[in-house]
Amino acid sequence: MGELHLSYPARVIAGKIRLTAEDIDILRDHVFVQGLSTSQDAVILLAINNSCSEKCPEWHHYFIETMTDFIVRYCYPQGAMDEFNADWLISMISTRGVVSSPIELELLFHVIDMASHIPESLSIFALEQIHLAISEETGAWAGMRGSRRHGLLKADIALVSRVMSAIARSRGRHLTPGERRMLGRIGILTGQPQTTAAA
Repeated sequence: MGELHLSYPARVIAGKIRLTAEDIDILRDHVFVQGLSTSQDAVILLAINNSCSEKCPEWHHYFIETMTDFIVRYCYPQGAMDEFNADWLISMISTRGVVSSPIELELLFHVIDMASHIPESLSIFALEQIHLAISEETGAWAGMRGSRRHGLLKADIALVSRVMSAIARSRGRHLTPGERRMLGRIGILTGQPQTTAAA
């Protein structure tokens, strides 16, 4: 995002330490009047989210809902995720395959919850975040799951269930070989997650 140039007032908001409810009103009324309508708008909102270390409670809902509206409801195919949009989302919220920001991980799973169809690339990526947290204590989910245990927790299973629900909406009972392998690595069938070395 080195080439990203923010215009006023987005530039001023991105330069702040703390985002307030008033900043959200400014974004709604002066920056994203029609909501997000281009990928550049989404990149700007992501940049603001990443640049401000402190955020008001209202920011969480605004960010996730605004981004989801654009990714799922505005972009073609409307209501669903295709490979192109999945790849774009993955590239925006992860570094070397890992989502480190809790709010961006929540965005990922909210998109998965809301889309009528998700491609294999997105389901495997989401399951990989769970596997990394359990087996390597890496990524946002490692800090959110509430335990450093390597075994499966109820929270892990609940997150896997959200992905499985999206797969069911997308393809019925059919799991791809890649999805089966990832579920095996997490330990859904055995209760024992596999390490990266053993995968």
